[in-house]
Amino acid sequence: MLLPEIDHKATIKQVKRFFEKDFRKLQNMAHVSYMDVKSPTLSDLPNKSVASNGIDSKMNNHMYAIERLAEIKEALTGIRENKRKFIEYRYFKRLTWYDIAELTGYSRTQSNKLLNSALIEFAYAFVDTEDLRVIKQNSTR
Repeated sequence: MLLPEIDHKATIKQVKRFFEKDFRKLQNMAHVSYMDVKSPTLSDLPNKSVASNGIDSKMNNHMYAIERLAEIKEALTGIRENKRKFIEYRYFKRLTWYDIAELTGYSRTQSNKLLNSALIEFAYAFVDTEDLRVIKQNSTR
């Protein structure tokens, strides 16, 4: 069975929107201002064992956000490090393209290409949690 062909441009756009909007909301809901991609222990996330009493809805949202952030980090472990750092710099550390170019030595154009490639890899790695891929309609091979 062949994998469905994805629309790279639309998938990149969708994953960027996810990191720019949903990811930031999840960070706010989890009360996390910064996450380190390289930390597999999630030590920078709040403790899940928070006592729940009369504010179940708020706690449920908080716990949901913590779990989603953990799933994002898990998906990122499947992306090659040389590409993963562009997601980290752009969305986790919120660096400018100028700063990214300074850190990596790549031009903005090359950095953007590597980021886009990383976003495609993330879409595949995150598919079990949320399918951010955009499948081409009526694709023929």
